[in-house]
Amino acid sequence: MSNWIYTACALGFAAAVYAFFRRSPQALVVLCYEKIGRAPKKSRLKQEWTLVKAVEHTLKTLAKRGFTTVVPKDLNTKKQPAKPILLAFMGGYQSFYTDVFPLLQRYKAKACVFLAQEYVGAYNAWQNPYLEPWQNLLTEKQLKELADSGLVSFGAVDLKARDITRLPAEEARFGLEENLFRLREQLGLSPQAVSCWPAKKWNKKTAPEMLGGLDNLPILTPVTGVNPAGKNGLLKTIYPAKNPWRARWALWTHR
Repeated sequence: MSNWIYTACALGFAAAVYAFFRRSPQALVVLCYEKIGRAPKKSRLKQEWTLVKAVEHTLKTLAKRGFTTVVPKDLNTKKQPAKPILLAFMGGYQSFYTDVFPLLQRYKAKACVFLAQEYVGAYNAWQNPYLEPWQNLLTEKQLKELADSGLVSFGAVDLKARDITRLPAEEARFGLEENLFRLREQLGLSPQAVSCWPAKKWNKKTAPEMLGGLDNLPILTPVTGVNPAGKNGLLKTIYPAKNPWRARWALWTHR
């Protein structure tokens, strides 16, 4: 084999290694969590649970590696930190207040909680109790304390936490818009983002009809990946409880 072929192969290999290991500065990583704590012994939804110590380990890692936690409204600013990361907590479980909020205060980190106004102060009635016991959700008093802290922002899911990807586009859009309205008018919150959660039948072709123009808010999707910092639109997410290695890889490549 001639020298030029060896050279071409070497250059191609070097390019592949570079592409594989290169860092991605100013790219936004979105880590999504659901239930915090230890899953019940007979739970069929263990992938929705994250141990408190795992959340704390992540916060320690972020602080050690120089990440800056941001909230959705920060994405509208022109100047972004070198290593931004968005921590999203889906469903508005009370465990966020009891277990996560103290950690945010300790590590001076920010997070965004995505709520369904219909169930504030109640329990996650959207879940089948035969799969797992119901969990208590945040109360209005707790939401106010979280908002006043300056560390926690809020986002909206469907009003009844339904899977909007299984609904007709018009119905899905109404559920999101109505939830945004109620969070503002009834709870006095300022939602900064929207999330497709859960999303079993995500279809990026039909998404614009279902989501387009929702106050031009960032929209978290079930598509896994990272995002250009400072860009509104569809934000890819990573669920550490379901994809722990993908989450570690995302943090490592943005170290």
